[in-house]
Amino acid sequence: MRERMVINTRGEFSLWRRILSNIVTLMIWAGWLLLWLPVLLKLRQVMALHLHFAPAAIEVLDAITPVSLEYSIVALVGTSALLLLWSLLPSRRVTHAHALQALEDYSDYFDLDEGEILAGRESRACVVLHDEHGRIIGIEPLTG
Repeated sequence: MRERMVINTRGEFSLWRRILSNIVTLMIWAGWLLLWLPVLLKLRQVMALHLHFAPAAIEVLDAITPVSLEYSIVALVGTSALLLLWSLLPSRRVTHAHALQALEDYSDYFDLDEGEILAGRESRACVVLHDEHGRIIGIEPLTG
């Protein structure tokens, strides 16, 4: 059991949920690119004039209009409302994540005592100790 332990649950999602995730991700990337579109268009226009970098940068920065106060407020309120709505979604607890790997598998992989792993799981917070190479060497549950 020395292969890398990577948790990948994408295969457990239904097809429509994977498609929806891909569409939302694509829309977010498209929105991000659209935010840069005015800068890139102006940069292309300035580069067509064959100017040196400093005058070209000044031309591009002067041409970009800042976001108006109204749009800033709409973005702030919209983001806040979206985060509030997101927090109201019912949270589902994962009931099957540890069924994929047994406690012995984790113990063998990380070379830890099973008691340390169980104590870390049962505590509200714990400190995970690492060596200089980033490998886990211990788990200390915090009490308090």
